[in-house]
Amino acid sequence: MHLTSPHTLSLTFQPKYSLAMRALHWLVFLGAVVAVAAVEFRDVFPKGSTERAAMMAIHESAGITILVLMLLRLLVRVSQPLPPPPAGDPRWMDRAASAMHFVLYVLMLAMPVLGMLAVAWKGRTIPVYGFQLALPLAINEPYSKLAKEIHETGATFVYIFVGLHAAAALWHQFVLKDRLLRRMI
Repeated sequence: MHLTSPHTLSLTFQPKYSLAMRALHWLVFLGAVVAVAAVEFRDVFPKGSTERAAMMAIHESAGITILVLMLLRLLVRVSQPLPPPPAGDPRWMDRAASAMHFVLYVLMLAMPVLGMLAVAWKGRTIPVYGFQLALPLAINEPYSKLAKEIHETGATFVYIFVGLHAAAALWHQFVLKDRLLRRMI
């Protein structure tokens, strides 16, 4: 439905994502906020302190949570139809949105895996909500360092692509006024 006149607001009906997809989207976002806040806040504490270790445990638990949520999200994504793209959007916009979602899925799956590998190859267990997860990997410092470097570089790409994703959603909401944002709320 598209209603326009010189004196009315343009309203476009947008079918929503399923409740499961919407919930998983926002839970992953919340997990990412917690992971980022914990890893950034740890620098307030001195190296070797209990508080700093607690911040890393929160970061690692959030990362594992994101991985589980993303795997669930992937299952839901392939098992449920997506709402159709907005009517009237140029084809390049639909392709850009699909590419953006693909990149975000890859990043949000790869980041926790890389973090886990970095920790496991260092010979450490991964704290997950008070439990210790041990991956059956031999200690390998060069692999650990490489996984950590890729994980840290990947964080920059997460910031960039989440920022672009949010900017596109806001562009649709406030410039195009097509109410696209309502699909995920």
